[in-house]
Amino acid sequence: MTSSDHLMPSSPSSPTSSHVTFMVSSYTDAAILAHTPKGEMGRGLSSILIDAATGKLQLKSALDVGPNPAFVVKHPHKNVLYASTERIDADGDVVAIAMDNGDASKLRVLGRVSAQGKSTCYLNIHQSMQYMLAVNYWDAKVNLMQLDAQGNISGVREINMQPGASYVENNRPTREEHWQYRQRWPHSHCIVTEPYASRLHFVSDLGLDKVFVYRVDMVAGAMRLRASVDLVAGRGPRHLVFHPTLRCAFVVNELESSVTVLQYRHIAAFAEGNPSGHAVEMSSFGESKSESILEEMQVISTLPHEWDGRGSINADGVWKAASHASEVRLHPSGKFLYVANRGHDTLAVFRVDDNSGMLALVDYEPTGGKCPRNFNFDRSGRLLLVGNQDSNLVSSFFVDMSSGRLTPADSLSVPSPNYIYAVPTSAEERAPLHDNFIPASNISQEQCKASSPMSLSPMIPQMQIPQFAHVSVVEPATGAAVSLSVPKAA
Repeated sequence: MTSSDHLMPSSPSSPTSSHVTFMVSSYTDAAILAHTPKGEMGRGLSSILIDAATGKLQLKSALDVGPNPAFVVKHPHKNVLYASTERIDADGDVVAIAMDNGDASKLRVLGRVSAQGKSTCYLNIHQSMQYMLAVNYWDAKVNLMQLDAQGNISGVREINMQPGASYVENNRPTREEHWQYRQRWPHSHCIVTEPYASRLHFVSDLGLDKVFVYRVDMVAGAMRLRASVDLVAGRGPRHLVFHPTLRCAFVVNELESSVTVLQYRHIAAFAEGNPSGHAVEMSSFGESKSESILEEMQVISTLPHEWDGRGSINADGVWKAASHASEVRLHPSGKFLYVANRGHDTLAVFRVDDNSGMLALVDYEPTGGKCPRNFNFDRSGRLLLVGNQDSNLVSSFFVDMSSGRLTPADSLSVPSPNYIYAVPTSAEERAPLHDNFIPASNISQEQCKASSPMSLSPMIPQMQIPQFAHVSVVEPATGAAVSLSVPKAA
């Protein structure tokens, strides 16, 4: 189906304003990345305005920040953005950026703190607003960072290394080795909080084919590993998203270009009571899958059949697939799932079954450029912005709310776009996400497909954590905590 066959959105949700602001991250120094983008290098962070009626794009401002800003997220209650930086030659940073008077086009750097890990690729603000959870891809460190009442980051409190992550420190691998052996050592890629009790945090690891399940101990100010879940080997899980009402998660597999649908099973011992305890090893497949917190229900390719096995061998004798899956996002309605294909240069669109969460292919939508590394929706779900990394181009689309298909609207030149973030307005932050989202207390067991009723335990009380000058590094082989000194933030 060509773009001319598409319809404009039918009965769309109304945007909260006539324009939507997106932040777009650009790479600034390809020499220190784990990969080699083919686009031009940029200044760092761009503020892009989309006309909600026409889809037209306008560059409002650009901020010099680097090197290589990537993941961006806003503080839920402050006019502050946080951006991670990706580099493998040294530890990355988390940069705090002010939006003056709440204006996302008026940006200034407030400060930056070391993330204590290399190629910092994902940030997650804990529901207490006292912590930020940061994932570092290159050396597979999942770190707990502390936030104060003003949203300032005061440093890393704890470092959690995945099993085998010491390979980086002991062997100092090059990115050429990384390209040849994508799974030689762990590569943690994201940390996502389940939306049902908001207690458990799920880390997908591309190198280990695992999902690690953590919980924050508010009394101790530490992360507790509760479970590790095996996924099928060789797929390379990159990112995951949870459905807000159906108890299931969707994992995009970068190396296989597929999506795995996983049933989420509430396990009270993990989400409730004492956050400490022995970490349980589980499997999402095989004979014991019915006992796992995540159980594989479906695997579906993100590429057409004719792309199966496509690839080439480079000058160094390394085979590379013709396309790799990158980002996965759920439409705000919960009705559609989208996955970006770098190489095929499309978004694979899937319809989500209302009861089971199973996926059915809708279509492959061209993204208007090469290497779509990231994309995102506005809050209404009517608008979508794609970052085509190797074409130095962001492209806007209208989303058909009944079919999930896309209609091209506009494009704008932005150097090496690698991450897309829709900046919420104050009104959006206060409002429910979508009319179709069912409050947790109203979800029936049949709707959730859950093995046990959902717990609605009260939120953990917020606690004031004193300033510190040490971090605790957890050695995965022994579980022992080793104290390291770090300077207090100014």
